Amino acid sequence: MTELFPWQQTLWQHVVVRVDKQRLPHAILVTGVAGLGKAQFAAKMAESLLCLNVDNQFHACGVCHSCQIMQAGNHPDHLTISVEEAGKSIKIEQIRALKEKQSLTPSIAKWKTVVIEAADAMTNSAANSLLKLLEEPQNNTILILTTDAVHRLPVTIRSRCQQMHMSAPDYSITMQWLDSEGISTDVEQLQKISSLTQDAPFAIVKALESNEWQAYQQIQQDFDQLLLQQTNPVQLANQWQQLDLLKVMHQLLSTIKTRLKNHYSGYAEVSETQQYWQIVDCIVNTIKLISSQNNYNKTLLIEDFMVSVMRISDTNSVNWQSRTGK
Repeated sequence: MTELFPWQQTLWQHVVVRVDKQRLPHAILVTGVAGLGKAQFAAKMAESLLCLNVDNQFHACGVCHSCQIMQAGNHPDHLTISVEEAGKSIKIEQIRALKEKQSLTPSIAKWKTVVIEAADAMTNSAANSLLKLLEEPQNNTILILTTDAVHRLPVTIRSRCQQMHMSAPDYSITMQWLDSEGISTDVEQLQKISSLTQDAPFAIVKALESNEWQAYQQIQQDFDQLLLQQTNPVQLANQWQQLDLLKVMHQLLSTIKTRLKNHYSGYAEVSETQQYWQIVDCIVNTIKLISSQNNYNKTLLIEDFMVSVMRISDTNSVNWQSRTGK
């Protein structure tokens, strides 16, 4: 059966309390950054709901008839919906299959469970179809949605789900887990990767295995050149096209914060730097745009960001030279 990860224990206890009080909602939305294992968490909830002999901590027994069928992947009272191909959408036909499942009575367990992974990947028609189901919930059906980008989901869907936010663990928990998985790293390396992965353990593992974090380290130097207007913005934009723009923005945000913490004794001095806050605003606004849109124009977003940064840095080029160490 699906196991809980250390950083999921606190959220699981919230689920246990709701189950004990018989206050589990008909629709749950598990949110959090990518790489926390939200899909596994949702799968474990479904397993426990369908188990015929769940324990007092809401863990599935793993041996009952329902658990055995669930492990075999063909439980008649369960449905998992996800994107059929990477980068694709969840289609309305998949939600229609959910409608058919919802119309049936449970055949083995007390509940019927549906897990929708990456719910923000639904097409508009799929989301509208799901909304109709949420507006008329069935007493014996529990829907569990997961998302890395909650703001991409329609407000109408979010408002009809009970949100459960999964937080990223701190360094100590992540280091212990990595060690238990036989993955070697150190705190310094972890700190370099953290801004790219937003401290999510599975994202950290992916970054370590692919060495992609090294490519993003170059962003710091590129950004310095942009601030000093000593680089070709078109060429730089082409380079960023090959990268995950959200990771680029988080890396830039981390770079500025770290540099200013090292250069200044306190936030009072930092707050006096109007240009710094203007650039932070540009980064944050870009992150918001990326997080709230499924199909954004990457080229236009990069160009707008660079133009804004160069306008800001142009008004204070001398000071930027001292900050970047040039």
